[in-house]
Amino acid sequence: MPVAEACLWGLLGAALIEGLDLYTAIHTTDGWPWKKKGQPAIAPYLTALVIRLGVGTGLTAAFAASQQVAGALAAVTVGIAAPKILQQLAKQGLAHQAIEAPPAMGSRLDAGQRAETQPTGSSPDQRGGQVGAL
Repeated sequence: MPVAEACLWGLLGAALIEGLDLYTAIHTTDGWPWKKKGQPAIAPYLTALVIRLGVGTGLTAAFAASQQVAGALAAVTVGIAAPKILQQLAKQGLAHQAIEAPPAMGSRLDAGQRAETQPTGSSPDQRGGQVGAL
């Protein structure tokens, strides 16, 4: 799936979950939530909405660019779950992990040399003896 198309599906997912949240808020407050005392005004609500749509679209773009999104449903799901995905990544520290360097060539040679010291057709058992020696 092209990244641009996935982004639109991710945006739809983020918009769907925001619509559900607004629907719930309307029913909870019996009207527009920003008009009720104790609820955020419309400006903070709209700011949060724009941020949520951007997070859903951006994360879907990243998943699509790394070929982790195979279709529309997957892109919508990433858009819906984007805040939770980011929370889990931050909680587990995956966003800040450094990439480890591959093992040095010398360690491979050492392992290969150790393997060559064993007689062919045999392997050590757990007590250090040879199993299946020819």
